[in-house]
Amino acid sequence: MRKTSRKRADWRREWRAQCRRQLDRPTLARIKYGFAWVHKPVLDDGPSRAFDSMAAYRRWCHENLPAYLGYRVVGTRDAAK
Repeated sequence: MRKTSRKRADWRREWRAQCRRQLDRPTLARIKYGFAWVHKPVLDDGPSRAFDSMAAYRRWCHENLPAYLGYRVVGTRDAAK
């Protein structure tokens, strides 16, 4: 039988204590530290954009953004992936 180290056994208690500490922070601090900025090619590289319709926005996303960002229109072929 494998022994479990004390440090490994205490992870849940430490995790819960950290959660309680985070809940004691003010809401604005939780929002500030709860999000991480990640560079998104094309979206972050150009000026702001405005579109006349949602269809125009979706078409622009499909034609200009890398697929891994998730802004592509899902078709029947893409849905199976």
